[in-house]
Amino acid sequence: MIDRTNLKYRKSTCAMVIDNNNKVLIIQKLNWKESDWDFPGGGIDFGEVASKTILRELNEELGSNLFEILKESNLVDRYEWPDEVIEMRRITKKENYRGQERAQFLVKFNGDQKDLNIQKSEIQNHKWVNINELEKYFIFPNQWNKTNNLLKEFEINWK
Repeated sequence: MIDRTNLKYRKSTCAMVIDNNNKVLIIQKLNWKESDWDFPGGGIDFGEVASKTILRELNEELGSNLFEILKESNLVDRYEWPDEVIEMRRITKKENYRGQERAQFLVKFNGDQKDLNIQKSEIQNHKWVNINELEKYFIFPNQWNKTNNLLKEFEINWK
C-alpha cells in the first residue's frame, strides 16, 4: 500500500470532442484494456494554461489542429490512481503523483475523420460514438456519473 499523504495530483486536461454529426470521440491509451475508454487529453506542462494544453494535446495525439474550444467546465475531474499505476509512473516517468486533476473542455472538431492522424505511440484505439452510448464505454469508477454531470453543465441533452 502506497502512502499518499505527501503525493500531489498531476495537473491535466481532457476534452469532450464533438464532430459535425454530434458524435463524441473516445480513446484508449496504449497500455489500457480493451474495455477502458476515456476522452482525449493530457498533462499540463509547467507554466502552461489548461486551454493551451488541451489544444496542444489534441494536436499531438490526434494529428490535427482543427479543434475549437466551445466551453471550459467549472467542474474539475479529480481521481486517484491505483497503487500499481503510481508505482509504474515512478519507475517509467520519474513522477510522484497520487492521481490527476483534469480541467475539462467541450471542443468542436471542425474536420473530417480523414483529417485525424492518431499518434500510435500513445493511443491504441479511437472511435466516434453517439452521446447516448458513452455510458457503456465509461466504466472507470464514477466515470459515467462525472460525464453525466459534464453533459448537464455543457447543456447537452443525450436522452
